[in-house]
Amino acid sequence: MKTLRSPLPVLLMPLIASRSLAQEKVQETAQEAVGIAKTGSSPELFSAGYLFQVLGSLVLVFVCLFAVVYFLKRFNGTVGTSGSALRVLGSASVGQREKVVLMEVGGEQLLIGVAPGSVRKLHVLPEALVTEEATQTPTPDFAAVLRAANPLGSKS
Repeated sequence: MKTLRSPLPVLLMPLIASRSLAQEKVQETAQEAVGIAKTGSSPELFSAGYLFQVLGSLVLVFVCLFAVVYFLKRFNGTVGTSGSALRVLGSASVGQREKVVLMEVGGEQLLIGVAPGSVRKLHVLPEALVTEEATQTPTPDFAAVLRAANPLGSKS
């Protein structure tokens, strides 16, 4: 008489073997972690990689700072230097995108209309409306600006 054997133990053998291998791997990893904790090894603060990362970050911050300063100087809306032959004496908006500009070129004053895509001379003034002294505003000293900006006032 033949007895029938079940194929189930044969099919479960790889699963049992892989489970025991996984347990061994977990034990090895735990022993390595305990060994690292006992020796106290940690990443060095003054290694080449760490210093490169810190210095690279510092350089990036300085580049960003200089870029912001450059763009603030370039686009802050100041009008030409005082020594140039071309100066804008004043302007007034007459529409959403149109304005009238009073300019001094050489010794003449011109009234110019500025719109998107066009610039036109409106009038040449026979005599100066704005004199040299009227266009120069006195620059306040730092102490006066600080006193004006201080909400608590001076305590002297």
